Amino acid sequence: MTANASDMTLKMSPGRYAFLAGLLGLLPMLLPLSIDGSLSSVPAIAEFFVTSTASVQFSLSALIFGIAVGQLVYGPLSDRFGRKPVIVGGVLLYVVVAVACANAPGIEALIVLRFLQGFFACSGVIVARAMIRDLFDREAGARLFALMMAIHGIMPTVAPGIGGWMTQEFGWQAVFWTMAGFGLFAALAVLFGLTESNAARNPDAIRPAMLLRNYRTILRNRAFRSYAICSSFMYGALLAYFAGAPVGLIQYLGLSPQEFGIAMAVPMVSYIVAQFSIARIAIGIGMDRMIRIGTVIAAIAGAGMLALVLSGNINIYTLMGPVVLLLVSLAFITPGTTAGAMSPFADMAGAASSLLGFIQFLAAALATALIGLLNDGTPIPMAVGICICTMCALTAYLFLVRPVSRAGLSG
Repeated sequence: MTANASDMTLKMSPGRYAFLAGLLGLLPMLLPLSIDGSLSSVPAIAEFFVTSTASVQFSLSALIFGIAVGQLVYGPLSDRFGRKPVIVGGVLLYVVVAVACANAPGIEALIVLRFLQGFFACSGVIVARAMIRDLFDREAGARLFALMMAIHGIMPTVAPGIGGWMTQEFGWQAVFWTMAGFGLFAALAVLFGLTESNAARNPDAIRPAMLLRNYRTILRNRAFRSYAICSSFMYGALLAYFAGAPVGLIQYLGLSPQEFGIAMAVPMVSYIVAQFSIARIAIGIGMDRMIRIGTVIAAIAGAGMLALVLSGNINIYTLMGPVVLLLVSLAFITPGTTAGAMSPFADMAGAASSLLGFIQFLAAALATALIGLLNDGTPIPMAVGICICTMCALTAYLFLVRPVSRAGLSG
């Protein structure tokens, strides 16, 4: 952390700290709004374009892949030009693409536009992570990141319900108009409420040779690799749930879009409560213990869901009960793995944030594509995907993260 950032941290009042957490919490909301908000529209979009739900699921994969690719761009751009202009520009372009999605002429065009939507949506969360690294050390950064993600958790709680209601009452296009409106609000909030935190802009940050050298340096760091791999499996599990939920809940169990939204909201309430609770104890409990608790809970959730589904005991409770555990586990894992991966890179926080996000969402894109390919109209592909990802996350903790933490390489 630079001396300037240290001074800013020391002078930050509790009110300013809360305002910063709230403002930064707006930016990651674009991702769940784009993902969760459209899930209940999957059957309606398939019907509108006279195509299969698997094809619409591939539009979700395109969105996630766009998020993955975008991760590599915004961090270096913010290292070069500053955090604030990159956020505002990215979010405004997101607004334009959301409007285009609402007017897509066919499923092929929608798939391309969803890729672009994901590409621009990730600008906020990537640069927000870099801002936290600008202003705070590892443990304090984990606490603020937990607060930011708890605030952001409001969106995936309400987005499926709002999306379901809008789809049912006004058509699926209304969901994308809502995305555009929220994006415009977020851009204006950042423009007038956010102070630039990058006091040492790097004029070489976007040079291809410099980018490759930075990414190579980051990837060679054992701590970064360990935390990034562990977190990427959890992102895969989360997006396997998002991709499979419309099939399992709407098609298989017969829930209406509005009922689907309510069912999706319950696990997110648990996630928000867990995030706020963990934000209060993050420094005292320590990152390693947070990740250990989280990966154990996640593995129990994944194995439990698969066992229940394969036994034929499929209902709203046996599907969503394990999902509650999965979301709680993420509340433990995400702040610790993010802070652990980012902490060694004070001088290239943007590049580290970008590479971390790319790895996470590349894994998520692969998971959603796999769910689409295996789509058989049942929740089995979702359960298999979640189980595999959560077991891999626990294995990554035991054999990668834990040795790094014990060796003191993550600070």
